[in-house]
Amino acid sequence: MPIQIHEDDDMHMKHNHPHYPQQQQQQQQQQQIVTVAGYRIEQKLGAGSFATVYKAVKHNANTNLPEHVAIKAIDAQSKNITKKVLENLDLEISILTTYQHPNIVCLHQAHKTDRYFYLILEYCAGGDLQGLIRTRKSARLTERLARRLMRDLTSGLTFLASHNLIHRDIKPQNLLLTGPLPLDEFHDPCRSPEDARIRQLTDFPTNQFHLKIADFGFARHLQKTSLAETLCGSPLYMAPEILSHQRYVCVMSFL
Repeated sequence: MPIQIHEDDDMHMKHNHPHYPQQQQQQQQQQQIVTVAGYRIEQKLGAGSFATVYKAVKHNANTNLPEHVAIKAIDAQSKNITKKVLENLDLEISILTTYQHPNIVCLHQAHKTDRYFYLILEYCAGGDLQGLIRTRKSARLTERLARRLMRDLTSGLTFLASHNLIHRDIKPQNLLLTGPLPLDEFHDPCRSPEDARIRQLTDFPTNQFHLKIADFGFARHLQKTSLAETLCGSPLYMAPEILSHQRYVCVMSFL
């Protein structure tokens, strides 16, 4: 389905009537509904240098939109937003609009207002890989589970390579999971009894548990015979060649 960029007002709020009693206004203010592109914001999932990500639920049951999504909000008036950031955002939208793969987070639509850019993205209920590792009882993953996740990662990276695309910021925080760890991965118990209880109650289907590559803010096209030289990404996960300011080939820049 083609992706369109919709232009509209900023986040819509159901405001209080100015003539209501003060106590009633205060109660309603606590129940303000914020909607973006047909979705009601439920909770904040995280924030970075340029964007804040929210979990949102479909506001109108009569539409064909997915029930839950993740909304990435970029404030165009922020002092952190440069011309280069906006160019990268346009490229991110273009890449996610053009290329779809089971191991790449899906972009449902892009939404633009006078102040904000919103990316309406597939919601991954399992959080990120870093969270999965930190919540294991052993603080690491078994070889069996690591192999399972690496198969998904390899599949996604192979697809990107086949289209001469490089991600340039592969790290655990940008690798999302479609749901909680399935019960058949019993060799990777939770550290917290509460997490274990929720995992048991959820019983997420193992055939629906996948890893997906997210955050294409640094992604670009790079021919196999070309060299890149931009220093970008996360230092802890950069290849040595990139850290030492050498020009690098696409194999190194996948990471």
